[in-house]
Amino acid sequence: MRKVVSLLFFFYAASMAAQNEIHFFKGKLNGKTAFELVYGYQSVGENDYRCAGYMYYPNAKTPAPILVVGHPLKANPKDPNYDNLYREGFEEYQPNGEMTGKMDIQYYEVEGDYQFKSGFWQNPTTGRKLPMTVTEERGNVLPAWWPGTPKTLTAPKREAYSFKVRYEKDENGLYDVIVDCFANGEKVAPAIREYMNYTLDGENLDQFGFVTEEDINFDGIPDLIVNTGMTTHAQNTQVAYVWNPVTLQFYRVEGFENIVEPTFDKEKKEISTAIRDGYEYVYYETYKWKNGVLKQVSSKREKLFDDEE
Repeated sequence: MRKVVSLLFFFYAASMAAQNEIHFFKGKLNGKTAFELVYGYQSVGENDYRCAGYMYYPNAKTPAPILVVGHPLKANPKDPNYDNLYREGFEEYQPNGEMTGKMDIQYYEVEGDYQFKSGFWQNPTTGRKLPMTVTEERGNVLPAWWPGTPKTLTAPKREAYSFKVRYEKDENGLYDVIVDCFANGEKVAPAIREYMNYTLDGENLDQFGFVTEEDINFDGIPDLIVNTGMTTHAQNTQVAYVWNPVTLQFYRVEGFENIVEPTFDKEKKEISTAIRDGYEYVYYETYKWKNGVLKQVSSKREKLFDDEE
């Protein structure tokens, strides 16, 4: 991998060793929106590395660092300064796992000095591209808003994970189902904790509280489904945690607890459910994934029985 494998990067909030590399670009999107992009590299084996950092919009209503994960892109070999030309692609991820932006940047590097060449930010939904102009370039400097090392740089891969289920009773005598996560045999904090919404005396916990590994976002990688009990109409309820292979994190799927007894259609890449409302109606709902977020795309209501004449 050209030039990159020699970059051994470790983030420190206070001080940085001279050999560590940080890329810090400040500028504007479309000449209007101020941004700060800070990222670095972590070696994860021979001829392999990870790239991650944060995008920050200082003039946003509530500024907050947004995780970005990078990967090398092919630079133009006809560029007269190709030997010093770098091209990186980035994806921008919100805390819920939603991808809200893509970036493609190019810059020159000569003896530790960086010169931004070109770049753009792209909306992953609309495809709209905003040119990036850089007004300041820094190296080996962390901004005041830096939240700490991105987990992506050090997180284990999905195949390293295993899971164990246990239960705890709260002060009200109700149970939580807890899923302890292990990676390469070592516990990874924090554990997954979910409220059990249907228990009798604790003897039925193994029947209603369990975890299964199933690919629910159709990317070929197993995710987690935690069973949390039953509805008042005797339908199983679950919560789900989906794995993102780019950020190397599990994300709780918002609203999945409302999808009782889901059916997964791998060909259509959609999730469907039939929710009983007493003995009168059934609601059929369909969901699809969009940029890492599960969204309802259809809903209809049908009567279970025809009215008597």
